[in-house]
Amino acid sequence: MAFRKQVVDQVVDSYATFSEYYRDLRAFFEIISVRFSIEEYGVRLKCLAGNRLFSNASGYLLTDDSPYPFYLWLPSWLGRFYIDPDRVPSGVALDDCPGRDAGLVAFIWTWLGFNDAYVSDAAHPECWFGVTEPLAENPQERVYDISDMIWKYFRIERTCEGETDGWLNGRFQQNKIGCDLKGRWFLRRVPLGDLTSFYQIEKLVIRPLGEKFYELKCNGHNGQGAR
Repeated sequence: MAFRKQVVDQVVDSYATFSEYYRDLRAFFEIISVRFSIEEYGVRLKCLAGNRLFSNASGYLLTDDSPYPFYLWLPSWLGRFYIDPDRVPSGVALDDCPGRDAGLVAFIWTWLGFNDAYVSDAAHPECWFGVTEPLAENPQERVYDISDMIWKYFRIERTCEGETDGWLNGRFQQNKIGCDLKGRWFLRRVPLGDLTSFYQIEKLVIRPLGEKFYELKCNGHNGQGAR
């Protein structure tokens, strides 16, 4: 078997739909970048990795050394991480900022809602967003590398401890396969279908994330606690 007829018959319409989905993703993350450039909720945030999104698909090679199954050729997860640029030492690139200096790390991820080894299927595609207080073994660990560890080794179903004021919360777990993080995380999950207007994005993602970041910042939770 090479091509399945029912797949080939639907591929053009499916491609068109998926292309429009990625167009919406781009607009979504661009809106967030503009809004976080303004200190409206007590904090100003800037994304790591420039224009590149974190992804669970390593590329479009026929075969590669990706830790993900071959059928994840198209990414089901895409995301960004954000820090307070005012905490970055002078002359240091944002990605290269030591984790101890960067302090809190926020994130916004989108997920198609199915076929993940570590998360139960969701009813609909989702947006995950939150604030983390990551503590790396090496206080000079780059904030980009810390974010990459969060991206690769975050396990909500194994590390969630409870829910407070609508925020799921838990602790990072160190492991032998690449994660040396301790510290806490706070997370909300919102269906992408609820984010259909600027107003909804502001109300359901930007404002709660900004306010949570500011709350933790004011309470002294800045990623520099005792190890």
